[in-house]
Amino acid sequence: MTDQLVTVTFLPGGEKVQVPVGTGLMDAAHLAGVQVNSICGGKGSCGKCRGRLINGNLSARSAVEKERIDAQQIEQGIILICQRKVQENVLVEVLMPGKPGLKYTPGKGSVLERELDINPAVVKSYHALTLPTIHNQTADVDRVMADLPVSLELDLGVVAAIPDVLREAEYKATSVVVNNHLVTLEVGDTSKESYGIAFDIGTTSVAGYLVSLIDGQVIRTASATNGQRTHGADVISRIGYTAEHPEGRTRLKKLVLETIDGLIVRLLEDSGIKQERIYAITLIGNTVMSHLLIGASAVGVASSPFIPAFTCSIEGRAIELGLRSLPSYTRFTLLPNVAGYVGSDTVGVMLATKIADLPGTWLAVDIGTNGEIVLSSGKRLVTCSTAAGPAFEGASISQGMRAEPGAIYWVDFDEDVKLKVVADVPAQGICGSGLIDCVAEMYRLGMLRSNGRIKGPEECPPQVPDLIRSRLRADGRGWKFVLAEGESEVALVQRDVSELQLGKGAVRAGIEILMERLNITAEQFDGILVAGAFGSNLRPGSIQGIGMFPPVKLEKIKPVGNAAGTGAVMALLSKDKMREAQSLPAQVEHIELSLYEGFSRKFAQAIRF
Repeated sequence: MTDQLVTVTFLPGGEKVQVPVGTGLMDAAHLAGVQVNSICGGKGSCGKCRGRLINGNLSARSAVEKERIDAQQIEQGIILICQRKVQENVLVEVLMPGKPGLKYTPGKGSVLERELDINPAVVKSYHALTLPTIHNQTADVDRVMADLPVSLELDLGVVAAIPDVLREAEYKATSVVVNNHLVTLEVGDTSKESYGIAFDIGTTSVAGYLVSLIDGQVIRTASATNGQRTHGADVISRIGYTAEHPEGRTRLKKLVLETIDGLIVRLLEDSGIKQERIYAITLIGNTVMSHLLIGASAVGVASSPFIPAFTCSIEGRAIELGLRSLPSYTRFTLLPNVAGYVGSDTVGVMLATKIADLPGTWLAVDIGTNGEIVLSSGKRLVTCSTAAGPAFEGASISQGMRAEPGAIYWVDFDEDVKLKVVADVPAQGICGSGLIDCVAEMYRLGMLRSNGRIKGPEECPPQVPDLIRSRLRADGRGWKFVLAEGESEVALVQRDVSELQLGKGAVRAGIEILMERLNITAEQFDGILVAGAFGSNLRPGSIQGIGMFPPVKLEKIKPVGNAAGTGAVMALLSKDKMREAQSLPAQVEHIELSLYEGFSRKFAQAIRF
């Protein structure tokens, strides 16, 4: 890289940035604020960061790009943005821009209805204090403290502010206490205005729940794509980014904090609630997301013996965390993790489903890039995490995408294919639920072999309707199945089926290991609780159609929405639930699957249909 500066312009938005010659085009996009799909973390393996070089000169094509871009596309100027460096002034069109996900990102499921005693850490009290006189010269701070029922710790900021507040309020004011800290004093009686926000920080998306701390009502919810996604779709890619770039941890922390700040602004604007009335937030996420949130190194999690920097719950002021959209006195609590790949989101699931207290034998599965699994039976809790991979999020699928406009999310076979597409627009790709539906239907009709190979039209059994059979088209040495035609063809190729097999096989093998540990058979299950936005939107018939779960009756498979987010809300609303959440990791037996004898064999069996 040299000191010579060149200008990079990105279409369709026209964003411009000046960078030194030799800067990576992806880095230039980040500096310009342009979102680019880079779910493999810039390795080029996903092939989704496509652009078109319209004018100027970039570095030569890499070997990875040569594999991903065919000759016809090369003639059209198609490039992989992550594989090129800037040589001079360039004009580049981003063909698959990353979407912020503010409107169409899944809301990660609905919050479960739970009877809950509202007992938050935030306590507000109205004080009509006696006015000072020459005969009553009690100091302002002492006057407030004397009217509080218990001895409290004082924040420095509130000590400085109390005199001005009391005089403006004519000594009628409301105290705000959080976990034995007097954090602020407010003019007048604001005791009925008390709010908090719970956050579920997922690898793919972040969900926020604005909650009244008075009556427990969830007032608004919002979600957005996790800004870290530009540096990889999975946690390993992001850990790799922090290891390869000196500023990596700082960059990823900044991105997720920007995502959270953006959600806070939206929640407050949509509700009309003032930011100064937000006193507490709770945060959950997988172990790596928890580390990256506070800027801690997660490199120990990436390889054996998979040691995280911390598992304990962490508390502090939101301003210390780096959030800019909340008052300086707002407190945060990051719930505890269980192990390197079982995080506080799993603690949230256990808290919300009350799985530890359910009679009988229950399984909770949160399906995503990492599949976290909890088995409860006979007062024992065992858990594991499976590297399901990015197929469920559409990341490793040839035309995979998130549940955004144009994504096929529902597939059914009758005489022909029936589809449902997000926003009811022409299909542009397929998301995880549509992928599972399609593969389950293909296997049901005998269009797939048990090893996952797609059969040709002549190999399919007679019961396959002609219109469906005609959708099988030659694809190199194998076959593809065309779901949608028109301006954009959307098809399932052999590699897509194989990617799904790896994901569902990992989940099934993890379940089998936990069952083996507790000597449980499928017949003993009272229910399987499917958590998360993705899992809760799957059809039980499709789940069983690909063999992701043990053979149980469909009615035993119960979607529970975003149970992790619900757990975060419960911990926000109840000190008892917060204490329960903080004690749960000690009750859990964690199994590290990579060290478990027999896992490879079970995984190989589970891959097959």
